[in-house]
Amino acid sequence: MIARTPVIVVLSVLLVAVPVVSLAANEQPDVVVFSREECNDCRHMDGVLDELLRLYPEIYVVHVVDTEPGASDLMWALAAEYGIFPTKFPVLFVGDQVIVGVGREKELQLRSAVRSCVFDGCRSPLSRLERDPFPLTTVAVMAVVVLTVALLLLL
Repeated sequence: MIARTPVIVVLSVLLVAVPVVSLAANEQPDVVVFSREECNDCRHMDGVLDELLRLYPEIYVVHVVDTEPGASDLMWALAAEYGIFPTKFPVLFVGDQVIVGVGREKELQLRSAVRSCVFDGCRSPLSRLERDPFPLTTVAVMAVVVLTVALLLLL
């Protein structure tokens, strides 16, 4: 019985931790920005976005640098959902709109999209990816359950 106690404690912690991770993942951003390090165009559009965030602090923005693990997969998954082929950085997903690149027209699009989110509400870009091609949380929970049962049967 003493040998089981540490195993049960560890498995209990894992079972509690899995839902907490899922809850943190449920925070849905209004704006998802993909950029590159050392990208002048990205810094320029970040400046425009910073100005908008000072005006509308309720907007939730997530910045993703292309060197982060999984960044490329996420960007291409969103690009497919929006029906675009991003040819340069930055790539900004704002509600139901996407803005690629930099320039006065892109700045105006960003300003309009953010204002629309503030005053009319907008759907998170990540909500378009609701169907998870690989349900990692479900697999993790099932693995913990199977391990718990196996360990209890073996001990």
